[in-house]
Amino acid sequence: MLPLKALLRLYRSHPWLLLMSLAGLVLGVSLVVAIELLNHSARTNFVAARSQLAGEANYRLAPAGGLDEQLYVQLVTSQPALDAMPQLHGWLKDEQGRSFQLLGMDLFNPGPLRQLFDARPASEPAFTLNRADSIWLAAPEADRLGWQAGQSRRFVLGGSDGASARPLTLTLAGTFEPGAVPMERLLITDIGLAQPLLDKASRLDRIVFKLSESEARTLQATLQTDYPNQPLWLEPISPALDASQLGDALALNLTALSLLAMAVGLFLVFNAQRFVQSVRRPQLAQLIILGMGPSRVLRWLILELLILATVGTLLGVLLGSLLALALMGQLTQALADLYGPNPIDLLRLSPVSLLKALLIGLFGTLAANLPGWWQLLRQSPLELRAGSSRPPAHPWRRRVLAIAILLLCALCLWLPQTGLTGALFIAGGWLLAMALWLPDALRGLLGWQRRRAGGPLTARLGVAETLYHLDRTAIAVMALQLAIAAAIGIGVMVSSFRSSVEIWLGQRLAADLYVTAPKGVAGNKGTLSDATLKTLLANPLVSAASRRSVHPARWQGQPIEWAQMDFIPQLKAAYPLLAGRWPTRPDEVLASEPLTVRLGVKVGQTLAISGEQGPRQFTVTGVYQDYGSDKGQILHAFEAGAVQSLALFSNDPELLADRLRERFGEQLNLLSAPAIHSAALKVFDQTFVVTELLKLLILGIAFVGIGSAFMVLGLARRGELQTLQSLGLSPRHCRQLLVWQGAGLGLLTALLALPVGYGLAWVLIEVVNPRAFGWRLAFEAAPLHAVTALLLAPVCGALASWYAARRVV
Repeated sequence: MLPLKALLRLYRSHPWLLLMSLAGLVLGVSLVVAIELLNHSARTNFVAARSQLAGEANYRLAPAGGLDEQLYVQLVTSQPALDAMPQLHGWLKDEQGRSFQLLGMDLFNPGPLRQLFDARPASEPAFTLNRADSIWLAAPEADRLGWQAGQSRRFVLGGSDGASARPLTLTLAGTFEPGAVPMERLLITDIGLAQPLLDKASRLDRIVFKLSESEARTLQATLQTDYPNQPLWLEPISPALDASQLGDALALNLTALSLLAMAVGLFLVFNAQRFVQSVRRPQLAQLIILGMGPSRVLRWLILELLILATVGTLLGVLLGSLLALALMGQLTQALADLYGPNPIDLLRLSPVSLLKALLIGLFGTLAANLPGWWQLLRQSPLELRAGSSRPPAHPWRRRVLAIAILLLCALCLWLPQTGLTGALFIAGGWLLAMALWLPDALRGLLGWQRRRAGGPLTARLGVAETLYHLDRTAIAVMALQLAIAAAIGIGVMVSSFRSSVEIWLGQRLAADLYVTAPKGVAGNKGTLSDATLKTLLANPLVSAASRRSVHPARWQGQPIEWAQMDFIPQLKAAYPLLAGRWPTRPDEVLASEPLTVRLGVKVGQTLAISGEQGPRQFTVTGVYQDYGSDKGQILHAFEAGAVQSLALFSNDPELLADRLRERFGEQLNLLSAPAIHSAALKVFDQTFVVTELLKLLILGIAFVGIGSAFMVLGLARRGELQTLQSLGLSPRHCRQLLVWQGAGLGLLTALLALPVGYGLAWVLIEVVNPRAFGWRLAFEAAPLHAVTALLLAPVCGALASWYAARRVV
């Protein structure tokens, strides 16, 4: 252990080397852990909430508008072996604003939902229907909420997205031991009690089944034969597949940011170890002279790196978990705005995510530093003692590696079949290649500046000193360029996305007034009754109207949306076609751009679609732009069935809205186009708040690296600064020299990061987004991001070097 103690003694005399080595690793690992946990928790919570409603069921019958309870009675009477469960479902909020699910089911015959309860005989729940407001909770959840049996609590039913809200008092009748399905925020009651609680007398929201494929086909045939006038179609249930589409745009941005943060962190660790190599040359030479072979020295260095990497990674895991806990509420709100409420907002620790971060931290640190140490130990002791303390520079290797990366990026760009993986490689490769070229670009700019005559002595000396020590600061400024370019690129992409969505909304919201029914208590879209439709369409102030409904469907096993609307001339302008023509026959549809780009649908192709309306075959006649669904959507002429919304045109929309409010009150949601436009952009901005926060954290990591680099550089140059002071330069001028160097280096790095950032934005807009989601965005320069970088970089560089100067001079 003596060699290890000798190696670690360096950090006692130079603590900034230790801090710099740990800071980059801790911050990089923390963002990887935070984002991995956020993505894992969001998907797991989504699947858990859906599994609570499905249990072992793999099919459901859930037509818009619900079902008559007599349908369930007839099905189970005619097929006694049918494994089915009727359900009612409602969203509730308690007095603290927490979301809960209220599930009405057959408590005495759980059927496919038997997984909700512990299967052990001693744990069978005892349900008694003594009170009309009785509900039951899983015992661990009741303990967590502090809810005792017999206590009543007040809730609000509905109230979100226009649904009418009303108070509801529920009493905990008892608890039960949960089974295999998570039971967070789930209130269970008997379906006979749920019907009056939810104002659903004699109605069901859905029936879920556990069926084999042959049983499903038989039941579907029975439904079509016995109920020919009702569109009753079985839908497969797959919570995991639904969750795979959950917040993909947001998850992709977060994952890219986490990998970028890890790259920046490893750059900083590598930079710190280069300084350590420079300082340790005499010590390594002495160890070899004393008889310790280079391979043995390397083993002790590996042990030292493992200790540093383990400490830094564990601290990063802890910090990342705390960061994820702080951001979980923000992410849950963003996903709720997109996909509806989710009662489960728990942060879930994932062993796989933590192990991934641990391996990245350990192996990343070793991979970044072992080649340099091995190259150093290949020198003789005399070369080590007499060698320069400046880190070795191999510009030709950097240039060759940058050219190779750019060639691979060009290959991935030329081959669309490389898909999203190739697109992400292009984005990362572009950033890395430009970072590798940065020292050459800085050397050229500083050399040109040095050759210019004039300027104050401090500025000229600062340029010369910066150029001389560029090999020492190169890694830190490469990390800074990565962070600035990524911040600009992602910022421009988000701004372009927002601008494209804003233009799209301006086109799409062509009607004067949009009418929808309040959402049902199950959270599904409400429908307009026939009487309401007749009244609305008969209003003399309505000059034109278009009915619309959107239903889930599947094509080749992929979830898509099946939208129907009346193709009136006033709305055709709101759907500008990118290719093809408008449908003219009942078996023709339009396809959204994401469907054509992401799933490869083409004009003229025949699609076999399955959904609530049954299996259908359609021919695609045209393609339209759409940002409303990343799953993809087909647009079909409205035929029949429930109407979810109505687009109204009027010469006096304000008077029409007043008349409809007087007539229907809260029975309808009336929204003008500007109100929808504003609400949609608010949801968009809310969605990317987490991205903006993490982008600032990455910039913080890079600026910490710059500050640490200048601190270590100042320590290494303490002899040079003392020489300058002996030649007459005052301590104040020495500090000014360091501040000028920091500000100038930050400004030059930001200037060189601008084209890199805009190049990254082009890759994200033109390559990554189309391959990932099928969205094509209009490029917007968004100069605010560039201006912010140009102002922030020199200021932070100056502050970092000023702090370092105070400690050194």
